[in-house]
Amino acid sequence: MAYPFAAAEVLTAVDLNAMIGAPTQNAITTVTYTAVLLDAGKTVTLSNASAVTLTIPAQASISWADNTQLNFLNIGAGTVTITPAVGVTINGTPLTLTTSQRGSLVRTASNTWTFTPTGGGKVLQVVRATDGTERSTTSGTFVDVTGMTVTITPQKSTSAIMVFATGKAKAQWTTGIFQAGEIRLTDSANTAMSGAETLTIGTNRISLSATPARFFAPFTIIGYATPATTSPVTYKLRFLSESTDTTFTLMNNVNIGQMFAIEVAA
Repeated sequence: MAYPFAAAEVLTAVDLNAMIGAPTQNAITTVTYTAVLLDAGKTVTLSNASAVTLTIPAQASISWADNTQLNFLNIGAGTVTITPAVGVTINGTPLTLTTSQRGSLVRTASNTWTFTPTGGGKVLQVVRATDGTERSTTSGTFVDVTGMTVTITPQKSTSAIMVFATGKAKAQWTTGIFQAGEIRLTDSANTAMSGAETLTIGTNRISLSATPARFFAPFTIIGYATPATTSPVTYKLRFLSESTDTTFTLMNNVNIGQMFAIEVAA
């Protein structure tokens, strides 16, 4: 008896990348490279332990089509610097790609390109410092909090640095009317960081009792800087007492004092 079944079909592998038009790669491992017409629409990977110079040639050398897009990805340890040939203008900054960073160039006119780096806002590194010792002051002017410093070496001169300090403060007074102190984040030259110029911790006297009283408060203070360097930079916490009869204390021995420096790519 014959059955109405179709003959078995032979399945063949299908290249989905080819079907959907996924970009192919052009792997470059030299320290110098000049873009070519066939790079359009591809991802050019650049990989070298040393610095790499990537040149975008002029229209007279390459017949770039309108709206050409060139995509680049740095997978090496060396920084890639994108350089225009004579007569070429590239708008956009910075014209560099660090490790694992990518970017695109779009031709907007003859011999004019716009560069768009991707990955902005990426956290590049986090440095943490801690202090477990109680720190006190009766100074009416800002002094350094020993142990509360953090040093970071930016990977890029265009990065922003976010600095956080956390801890628990205590203000104690005897006969005055205030129990308060102030903290701030500064650079190594004692210049206050943006957003962290002054944080007051404390209160007016709660009662008229002659018995010494205390005020406790956890705190977090956040500063922002753009040091524009790839050399080490140091940030620190400073504090003062608002009254001559008040001792202002950071209780790092009870709640570990912490500082974080976070580098964020532009």
